[in-house]
Amino acid sequence: MPSKKNRVEIPRPLQAQVLFASDRTCCICRVKGKPVQIHHIDDNPANNVFKNLAVLCLECHNETQIQGGFHRKLDAEQVTLYRHDWLIQVSKTRAANSERLPDINDENHAVELELATSLAEIYREREEYELLALHYTHIGNDELRDKYIELAIQQGMDDSSIIFFRSEQDRLDLIPEEVKNRHIKNLQDQGYWFSLGRLYRQLEEYQLAVQATCRGVVEDIENGDIFSAAFHLKEMVSEGILDYLFIDAMAEAEEQNDLWWQYRCLEELEWDTEAKAFLLEHRKEIEALDDPDFNEALAIALDDKQQYIELRKEEARSISARPNTEVDVLGDPRQ
Repeated sequence: MPSKKNRVEIPRPLQAQVLFASDRTCCICRVKGKPVQIHHIDDNPANNVFKNLAVLCLECHNETQIQGGFHRKLDAEQVTLYRHDWLIQVSKTRAANSERLPDINDENHAVELELATSLAEIYREREEYELLALHYTHIGNDELRDKYIELAIQQGMDDSSIIFFRSEQDRLDLIPEEVKNRHIKNLQDQGYWFSLGRLYRQLEEYQLAVQATCRGVVEDIENGDIFSAAFHLKEMVSEGILDYLFIDAMAEAEEQNDLWWQYRCLEELEWDTEAKAFLLEHRKEIEALDDPDFNEALAIALDDKQQYIELRKEEARSISARPNTEVDVLGDPRQ
């Protein structure tokens, strides 16, 4: 029988560091405001190092203790993956919202500067280069961020971190293919579809990102986890993924010289100025098509109110003459 491991209290500065890095939020469910505790990933309560400590709420922490039954058990590998992904998300959010103090004045600026300097000194003393890279990503110092990214890679960095930092540098070209392929396969093999979706978004592979995220959403709904499904859909949409899909669709339509779908993509992107310019640029081609829907859009672009009224009247006559005709909700007159 294995001997019971003795608990060693986590030093207060380390507790503060772990809670700050995780935004005092459970890295599994990520629901803000829930009571949290610090979990030892390897189940050794004496192993108080930053990489072995994860912030979990009481419910998710309980799932690390369950062995079998109808409940899943969160093992060390799963917690590590969730934790690492969450730290990246927190860092990205902070980097995008660097001015977090409610009143920006000289005193608050001094507090922020002192905190930033103190944290950097702690990480530097411990040679925690990856944490330093995250730290400087958060405060927006690209020069120091880049310096410590290179040092962290030399020190040894996992695949997901390499991809994250290269994406922050806008240098996807520096990510080795074997790193991308290995990390993708790892996430696929374990069925971590939401993490795979985020990875594809970092790699700017937006169609694959939607496929992976939607697969995870379908699984969550089938398993009754509606909150998680809604949360990850909202996260994906909030990053503007739909716009990227419309841009991809517009590129395909352009290759096929399909004017209608190019225009529809501009419409859905709400690029009104570009849509109007497109209609005017292709006026002769659109008029030659003699397409009622396209003609209506062109009349609006030309500010030809009388023509628009006549076209709508003609549309009304056409619909009343064929009452059983289904109207395509996408507005494609050719389907």
